[in-house]
Amino acid sequence: MSQKPPFFKGQGFRLASIGVGLVIGLIAVVVTQAVTSDEPLSSGFLIGISFGLVIAVAATAVGLLLGRKVFGQRLELALRPATETKWRHGRVEASPGRLRFHRYKWQIRFVSGDPVDFAVHTVGLDSGKRPSKKQLWSVNPSLHVIDIDTDQGPLQLGLQSHQVDTIRTQLQPAGSPS
Repeated sequence: MSQKPPFFKGQGFRLASIGVGLVIGLIAVVVTQAVTSDEPLSSGFLIGISFGLVIAVAATAVGLLLGRKVFGQRLELALRPATETKWRHGRVEASPGRLRFHRYKWQIRFVSGDPVDFAVHTVGLDSGKRPSKKQLWSVNPSLHVIDIDTDQGPLQLGLQSHQVDTIRTQLQPAGSPS
């Protein structure tokens, strides 16, 4: 559906940081034990710590891969009809000439209701428009606003800067120039 997402996108970074925290915690335990004890560390203790480090590194790698697979392909944006001022937040599935919008409930990532399908006729350029500062509490004012014409009327999409080219390419109707 889309290219590989940026490395720090979604939950992969969070899962990896938990794994890194485990590694740092295990190292801190070993160093503390070695510094505060007069006796050398037992071989069982060292084997246990080594095993824990291997598991933590493996968990970090699996967390990155799972985070990318589960959360990485999600395209999240704000959407509104061009004549309205209220933004709706959600995620989209984009394909040539089609847009499926899954609305979020209360701006948190719980999908609410049935998805809405739009047939896309034209996709506008990134003209530099941004949401107004008055809407600071409901939408990020640094979003890029893109106009699209659909079968249900003109819409505006509020996108992060790294999503603009991806969405424009994916939504472009078949046979239309980019």
